[in-house]
Amino acid sequence: MYDSDLAIVDIETTGLSARFNRIIEIAILKVRGAELVESYSTLVDPEMIVSPYIETLTGITNEDLRGAPTFATIRDDLMGLLDGALFVAHNARFDYGFLREEFRREGVGFSPRCLCTLRLSRLLFPECRRHSLDRIMERFGITCTERHRALGDATVVWDFMKTLHDRFQKEELTQAVAKLCKTPIYPPLVEEYQIRNLPETAGVYMFYSQEGTPLYVGKSTNIKGRVLGHFSDGHGFVKEAHIHRQVADIKAVPTAGELGALLLEARLIKELQPLYNRRSKGGKGLIAAVKTEDASGYGTILLKPASDLSPEAVRQTAGIFKTLKQAKEYLWHAASEHRLCPCVLGLEKGKGPCSYRQLEKCEGPCEGVETPLRYNMRFIEALEGRSIRTWPFAGPILIEERAEGAERGEAFIIDQWCLLASFEYDEQGRRPTYQSAPAFDHDIYKIILHYFRRPGKKLNLREISRADLENL
Repeated sequence: MYDSDLAIVDIETTGLSARFNRIIEIAILKVRGAELVESYSTLVDPEMIVSPYIETLTGITNEDLRGAPTFATIRDDLMGLLDGALFVAHNARFDYGFLREEFRREGVGFSPRCLCTLRLSRLLFPECRRHSLDRIMERFGITCTERHRALGDATVVWDFMKTLHDRFQKEELTQAVAKLCKTPIYPPLVEEYQIRNLPETAGVYMFYSQEGTPLYVGKSTNIKGRVLGHFSDGHGFVKEAHIHRQVADIKAVPTAGELGALLLEARLIKELQPLYNRRSKGGKGLIAAVKTEDASGYGTILLKPASDLSPEAVRQTAGIFKTLKQAKEYLWHAASEHRLCPCVLGLEKGKGPCSYRQLEKCEGPCEGVETPLRYNMRFIEALEGRSIRTWPFAGPILIEERAEGAERGEAFIIDQWCLLASFEYDEQGRRPTYQSAPAFDHDIYKIILHYFRRPGKKLNLREISRADLENL
């Protein structure tokens, strides 16, 4: 009945306007075939005050939301669950509108195919006057212990869909779903078979113009489903409209899993510089603040291009910044908050007392008054917030990602957050797919860090020796 996975979604919000209000709770039930394969639910810090009315309606208080993750924190987890799936919700316009706006704030396009179960109920039960979730529960004997909570309401929608499977023939349901889902409108310059033949596996896809100009690079756990989402009717991003008019060729590179797709996407965006992708610097143009010591033993900072970082220097990196100005502003703030010396930090030049010493905001390392030991304790504390995370292994690791239901996979060799090499393997043997000298890439760092943090996901990795590394 469905040509892709289902993502049954419910959200709770601070109000009714997607533009001015925010999400405070989200639940997603991932359905494959007719089986529930994953359940996700979390409170979300809306970064604004929740009104007493919403507190009473949902039972979610401002105190409950204190310490909850922000949407930016869970963005990648949500994309992993929603990507390539049919978006299902009761009154889907509401849930979809809020999520699209939240993703827009993060600079991420979001345009899935949608199925509204409220409209589906109206279509299948025209004799009934009301189709709210409460009426559906009453009509079909569905119970819910946590009404107006995201996971409770999403579970009601899933129970309703299971009820439909019992009451209608497969063909009848398929026709109803097809009628309500947003129908893809294929780009005028693309042949339908190009989309029809796309793989329904994890990987990367690339859009090209008639002249061969790279327009867009994307990744997905279901390439075909995600590409269809780009061309769904009714999702009005200006960027999507431009791509729709210009795309003439679509290429796909399947990967064994999500990690391989993320890493390949990051590399291809840098190599191809597609017209409609956000310019991803990775390391190029970014500034690294590297901790070191001056000749007197005081902690100081060396500002250098992040692309020049070696794996050893990554361990001493106090932060990565978009511009030199931003890096210096951060250091000035750290100096002010922790009574550090602008001269020692390299923010001021010359001999004698610094400007902060004259304002009694510096303890005097610029005059040799404060010892390096005392100064460096504050220096370390001041720069903890933006530091590159300590590599949690003794040396390099190998991460293996096996394709679902197949005797093939990919392996990635990583050390100090740097991707050193990757290879794919199957029954015919092993083939290298990437190899590079150790170099820090901020995008790769964020991808790997998030991979380690994924809740409930088993990581297939093992530590390897330097000798093993040379033989791979």
